[in-house]
Amino acid sequence: MDSKIIHTACMRVTVNVIVARVAVIERERNIIYIPKQPRINVIAQREFYIYSILNWGDRHCVEQIRMKPIVLYNLCDILTSRDLLRSCVY
Repeated sequence: MDSKIIHTACMRVTVNVIVARVAVIERERNIIYIPKQPRINVIAQREFYIYSILNWGDRHCVEQIRMKPIVLYNLCDILTSRDLLRSCVY
């Protein structure tokens, strides 16, 4: 092959590679990065929810779980006595 044809082919390949890389860089620049939300302390949130159900009054408890606290305590006692509910430590 003629060296001029080889040189032209190499230049075309080089230009195509450069153009492709520039396109990738431009696309990455235009991506909007959404920051992650802060992690939630699930254990503390669960404890706060249980505390609110048991200590913020009958109305709040009924609104949240549709039963009065005394009924919830009785349910927990029944489930515990039948080994369907047990204490756990995190």
